Formats: sequence, structure tokens, C-alpha cells
Amino acid sequence: MSVSRSIRRGGFTLVELLVVIAIIGVLVSLLLPAVQMAREAARRTQCSNHLRQLAIGAHNFHDTRGSLPSSVRPPGLTPLPRIAGLTFLLPYIEQQTLFDRYDQSSNWFDTINLPVTSTDIQVYNCPSTPQFGRRDGIPEATPWSGTLVAVTDYSPTIGVDQRLHYLGLVDEYGAGAMPKNGTPRLADITDGTSNTLLYAESAGRPFVYRLRKLVGTLPQNRLNAGGWSRPASDFSIDGSSLDGTTFPGPGAINFTNGEDIGSAAFPHPYYGSEGTSEIFSFHPGGANAAFADGSVRLLNRNLGIRDLARLVTRGGGEPVSVQ
Repeated sequence: MSVSRSIRRGGFTLVELLVVIAIIGVLVSLLLPAVQMAREAARRTQCSNHLRQLAIGAHNFHDTRGSLPSSVRPPGLTPLPRIAGLTFLLPYIEQQTLFDRYDQSSNWFDTINLPVTSTDIQVYNCPSTPQFGRRDGIPEATPWSGTLVAVTDYSPTIGVDQRLHYLGLVDEYGAGAMPKNGTPRLADITDGTSNTLLYAESAGRPFVYRLRKLVGTLPQNRLNAGGWSRPASDFSIDGSSLDGTTFPGPGAINFTNGEDIGSAAFPHPYYGSEGTSEIFSFHPGGANAAFADGSVRLLNRNLGIRDLARLVTRGGGEPVSVQ
């Protein structure tokens, strides 16, 4: 006599499977922001290390040459050579070979220098900035072409725009630690090296960004800045409106990376042949900056234009706050 038995095999029902999938989806959605935050924290640390290398390089330059690496920028449109402070800094950031190939009697865009100035230098770029491999062009060229020279996300803060003082937005205006066409020394920084900026982030150039959003396309929308070999990438603090569209204004950190000159005649009616950058980064909390004492700190995105100006001027004697 045979006995039939029903055998139930183990397994998930469709409902159980859907519940498991839903739970996994929830866990992944909770995990992704934490992963992104961890990655951004690592990128911000790397960015800080890059700026620290620039500050140490500037100090070593000063020890060797008796002054800080200031840009050479004869005024106006001129065939005279324009040499960026970041070019002079190359031997002090382990780029002696590149520097030795640079012809200082020729301009940064001359064909003899393009093999050097078109070279991407990692320490000059923030890993949080999109579009690595961006290029800058000759500002007076018609048509403008952003295909020539490699860029930097870091530049010297050379001063504070006098318009901010006239508007009552800052206490003092004037030179920063490394004004152009000079031999600035650490001894000139009477506000104290721990209270004065050397370099700050101005990321994404020559593209225009406002509130971390890309504005338009090249060349219709562009800054007069970007190339690490360009003195025009050095910038003064002008401030902007809180939407980053008009200048000057109370907006100090991360409102925009600078004034758009894409539709303006060159030289610009206000800036002339000078750069149009502002302090800006893709870090959510603010922008990194290197101080003249060699330290690197995050400038809080809520820092006001008055306190930022106090950190930029080298001899204003103003009280300082970075909060």
C-alpha cells in the first residue's frame, strides 16, 4: 500500500520578496547620502592639502627670494609678458621641470609656452569641482576659444574693491598679501599672518557658476579668469548680490565664482583686462583658503563681506572673525 505525501518546499512568496526588496531600497536610500558625505569630506580634505602645499611653497619662495610670488601684469592690452604668481611657484611645488621649460620673455599663450601652460597640475585643482580638464583662452582673442591653457581652482586674493567701501559694506579696501607687479613680503602683512589670506578657492572657471549652478555656455558666458598661468586669475574681493548676478554686493562666499564678461566688450568697462573672479567652491559648508601663516581653514559660507574683507587686506588693522 503506497502512501502519498504532500511536500512543501521552502521559499519566498511574491509578497515576501517584494517586502525584502522594499526594505533593501530603504536601506540603500539611507546609506547613499552618508556615502556622498564621506566622499565630499575626503575631497575637501584633499583640497585643503592642495592649498597647504601652495602656502608652504609660497613660504619657501619667500625664504629663497625674499618676497612672495606676485604676478607680473603690465597694465592694459600689451605685448609685454604676463607671468602669473602660480607660474613662479612651480619649482616650489615639485614642478621644477615645467618651470625650466617656461620662456619668461614670452606670454603665457605664446606657442613656445603652450606645452607648459596647457599642462594640468593636480595641486592647482579641487577634486570637488566638476569638469576636470577645463581650458581657458586668450581674453582679447576674437573669437574667444576656451581650448588653450589648463586651469586652477585656487588663486591669490590680491585686494578689496574700493566700491565696497564707498557702499559702506567694508571697513577698509586696498591691497592683499600678494598684489601684482611688486615684491610683497610677509613683513608687509601688519594685520598678522594668521589673519590674512594668501590663496582662496575660485572654482569652476572660466565657466560661470551662481549658487553652485552652471550659467549658460562658453563663450557666451565666461569669466575673465581660469588659467593657472594667467595673472588675470588673481582676484580682488568685489562681492555680489545674494543671487550672484550683480556686482558689487554683500554676497561673499559661494554666491558666484565671478562676474560674467561673455557679452561685454574687452577690455571690460570696469575691470579692464583684470580678472573677474570671486571666492567660490563646490563644498557645501564654504570655501577653503590658505592663510599667510601656512594654515588652511574653511571660510564659512555665512561669512559676511565685511569680515571677509578684513581677512583679505594686509594692513587695515581691523578686528577679524572667520565664523
